[in-house]
Amino acid sequence: MTPDDESFTSEIVGSNGQWPPPPEVFSYSTLREIERCPNQWMLRRARFPEVWGQTGYPDLPVLPAIFGDVLHLTLETVIRAMVGSGCTDSSSEEAVAVLRNLGGLTAVISSAIATIGSTLERNPRASRQLPGIHQALTARTPELRRRAQAMLARARLVPGFANRSQSPGRHIGDRGLASGSFAEITLRMKNPSWLGRVDLLILSDNECRIVDYKTGAEHDSHQEQVRVYALLWSADDTLNPHGRLATQLTVGYPDHDLVVEAPGQAELAALRAELVRRTSTARDALASRPPLAIPDAQSCPMCSVRHLCAQYWHTFGAAPQLSAGLEHDGFGDFQLLVSQRNGPRSWLCHSSPHTAGQNADPILVLAGDPELGLEPGSTVRLINGRFHRDPDTFETTVTVSDRSEIYTVAAT
Repeated sequence: MTPDDESFTSEIVGSNGQWPPPPEVFSYSTLREIERCPNQWMLRRARFPEVWGQTGYPDLPVLPAIFGDVLHLTLETVIRAMVGSGCTDSSSEEAVAVLRNLGGLTAVISSAIATIGSTLERNPRASRQLPGIHQALTARTPELRRRAQAMLARARLVPGFANRSQSPGRHIGDRGLASGSFAEITLRMKNPSWLGRVDLLILSDNECRIVDYKTGAEHDSHQEQVRVYALLWSADDTLNPHGRLATQLTVGYPDHDLVVEAPGQAELAALRAELVRRTSTARDALASRPPLAIPDAQSCPMCSVRHLCAQYWHTFGAAPQLSAGLEHDGFGDFQLLVSQRNGPRSWLCHSSPHTAGQNADPILVLAGDPELGLEPGSTVRLINGRFHRDPDTFETTVTVSDRSEIYTVAAT
């Protein structure tokens, strides 16, 4: 039975929470995350009043992801302005004027860094990393500029009535959206209830192009995602009441565009039926208490709530990232029993195994902060500790860095 109040007790001190309701409306990213691990989706969106006042567990900042967010926000800002001014491509005189009015591409990037930085300031897990993140992003501004320029250079827009307003609601007639280019437009479908935010929708009398920008490497899921966008467009009875089909799907990467074949009516019907099935399965998965956890050696070390996941630690042991393939040096996660203080900034610990028969290996923890809070006799989970394992003696030293986090395990 599920408790009426949906509250749950965490293994981590000060992290008890309340399970969230299932999503009323699905998106592609929502479905993918639930299918990857229902427990991760639920923990990331549960309420943790002991941690902070917002819904969901605060995400752990990851620089590559933040870099991608800055690049995506830069593209969104410039393309919105270009669409609003009726530009056809980034090399036109109108586009040059748009960039000049925005203060130049570097200024747009700086603004994007500041915007994303302001959201991180509210994140209790980001405080120690903020100066380093800002410094790293500023240093990579030339790279951000090159990537943005390359992606913008391939943008081909259609001027039209849509350019007079950024609000789609002002140019929807009996036939739906008029010809033009639309940046960051939301498409909606009923049965199943889905939405998708398309980076760029380009309409003319004979064409309907959907463009989705990706700031990282190619992945098969990107092609599936734009095909889902094609389905949402065909099923959106407000923006597209006559069911026009997409004629071209494009995934835009920093160094190239990938053209995906647009699905026809039969393919769209099959895709819709598949989404109905997958959405129902995902909803069922979220109803379990506790939600199903799916441990995986590749994806679990990237999960921002892995310190809360008992299955992660039970599956991979006291040093899960080490058992995933790291041998002598790198960053890892450790569950440790604190034995004693070894010096002003060091503690002698032992790995705290979950499985009978595991050895309690000695581990020396080093930190720059003498007030780290490692109490002898306590069990802690140390996330992202920089470790070194001596290849001859197999002794392990773990250094606490700005990327590291320490959580105390509740006594049982």
